[in-house]
Amino acid sequence: MKISLLGNCQTKALTWYIQQLNSNFNVRWVCIEAFNGKWGQETSFCGKDIPVIVNLNESISRLKKSDLVIFQHIKTESSKFFNHKKLNSYLANAQSISISSMFYDTDHPEYLEGMIERANEFNIDIPAHIIIEKHGSKITMQQKNHPHAFYFLELVREICAKTGWDYYSEEQYNQYLKEGYPFGDTNLENKID
Repeated sequence: MKISLLGNCQTKALTWYIQQLNSNFNVRWVCIEAFNGKWGQETSFCGKDIPVIVNLNESISRLKKSDLVIFQHIKTESSKFFNHKKLNSYLANAQSISISSMFYDTDHPEYLEGMIERANEFNIDIPAHIIIEKHGSKITMQQKNHPHAFYFLELVREICAKTGWDYYSEEQYNQYLKEGYPFGDTNLENKID
């Protein structure tokens, strides 16, 4: 199964998490123009190997041949070739799942309000604010746009629920939580027992 992801650094990290679900998955992260610099081009991200596609023609071809595309809504001013309208033109044969760009800080309720507004405006399939509402204070951040590992694990759980894929084993879940990829985790008490 060909799975492609695109968006910010969160989707780049999510690429690794999706690959861990099934070794038969062919998973790639498509680098949009805005990130075609230092961290966007690199095939190593926070210590993990991430298969990255940077070339424009190869990226478009990959999206057209994908079975599933997991993406964040991208504004036209951020990407001429991968904004939401353009992206839809490539996805005639692919299933797609839209996810939020996580931007959260408990000291700034306007960030959560903004995510809710964008989720409604873009009809996001897996909105971050729902994961926050479900798990409350277990969702923590390294920075306002760098969620800890627990968020990624719960996002993958939601993706598995939508796709019918098998989720991680208890052992894998606890290992990934302990590793804290990519931005750490302070929530080891969330361990599955």
